[in-house]
Parts: sequence; structure tokens; C-alpha cells
Amino acid sequence: MKIALAQLNYHIGNFQKNSQKIIDAINEAKTENADLIVFSELAVCGYSPLDLLESKLFIQNCEKTVKEISAHCDNIAVIIGAPVINKDKGKKLFNAGLFIYNKEIKHTVRKTLLPNYDVFNESRYFEHNSEFEVIEFKGKKIALTICEDLWDEQSVNTNFEKA
Repeated sequence: MKIALAQLNYHIGNFQKNSQKIIDAINEAKTENADLIVFSELAVCGYSPLDLLESKLFIQNCEKTVKEISAHCDNIAVIIGAPVINKDKGKKLFNAGLFIYNKEIKHTVRKTLLPNYDVFNESRYFEHNSEFEVIEFKGKKIALTICEDLWDEQSVNTNFEKA
């Protein structure tokens, strides 16, 4: 599997500019015959949006931008970071990685370990993940993690049986 990594400079709240950068990177990855392109945490809206996450319009713009980006995800899989609405109990949002393929979101992976130190205050805005899954793509298994979920060894009360 050929994987492209997109390390771009996003601007908080500049959905049009961020979207164009992301779409350009997707198109470039397609020309390089990549199977998958990976973007950073909260790439759609820029990191860290802080209190903008409390704005309904901001979240609607995130959703609209994800739809626009999804339209370009044909013949390539895309992993991209965006806030998503929590329809269950807890905080209103999740910090999520979206796995998009054939123009639709196939998987939504939510961040588990939300930093609360230094300049980070993610638990103020986001609910933490409590379930894990493995994404199967082109005969491979992808364990999608977001930021600290990869390296931090904190004990988290989660259900690993589904992974």
C-alpha cells in the first residue's frame, strides 16, 4: 500500500483555504498513485480552535467542508482530522479522525487521551473515546490513533475487546 503524508499549515477557521490545500494534496497524491493520504489532527478547522468549537456555525462549517473534501476522495482513501458531533452522553463533540473512501465517510475514530496541560485543554471541548476498532482497507488493517493516543501510557477505562 502506498501512503502519502500531508504536513500542511492550516489556519484556524479558514475553511476555504484549508479545504483547498487538502484537496490539492489529495489530487497530488492521486497523481503519485497513492492508496491513502493522511492529514493531521483537526486539519479541517485548524488546531487548536479552542472556544470556536462552541459555535454552532463553526461546527456546521466543519461538516460542510468535510462533505466538500469527500467529493474528491474517489480512488483514494483519506484520513483527516475534524471535530464531530457526539450524539450520546457527555461533551457535545469528539476530536476525530475520519476515514473517507469512495466519497463517503467509512469510519470515524475518536481521540481517547485528551491533553489537559500547558496550552492544551481538550477535555473542556471533547468527549473521550471509549471504544476501539480496526479499519480494514485493501487487505491491510489500520489502527488509527490521534496524537497522544499513540505514545501515552495512561490507563484508560476502555473496551478493547472490539479491536
